Amino acid sequence: MRQLIFTLMFVVMLTSANTCAAQDVWVDHWNYENIDIYAMDDTLRDTSSSEYLSFEVSAKFVKNGQLQQVVNWEFLKYKSKRDMWRYETSTMDGSHTTVVIPKNGLFEFCMNKLGWSYQIKDNHYY
Repeated sequence: MRQLIFTLMFVVMLTSANTCAAQDVWVDHWNYENIDIYAMDDTLRDTSSSEYLSFEVSAKFVKNGQLQQVVNWEFLKYKSKRDMWRYETSTMDGSHTTVVIPKNGLFEFCMNKLGWSYQIKDNHYY
């Protein structure tokens, strides 16, 4: 079973290679939409302030090897141990943020790339 999953992931990566540049990193697959998510790691940047931790990144949404859209993400967390990580995307209306729910491959990739730590507690990232 693991070998089958690995083979399928390899085939997906090969078929989407023509739509994703070399700096794009596959980070997640959303089964419910059949979408592969690629972090554009050259867009990752720390946007923290004295009040909160935050970073921005762009991600490509690829379906059946074809680019569907590029979505800009901002993840943020106020500097309180009790505050959980939240996000807002360029496809949202800007009136609110949404709590990041584990397992979010894009969030975890970016946190690891930035060298930041996080913990999962009560189905949230802290």
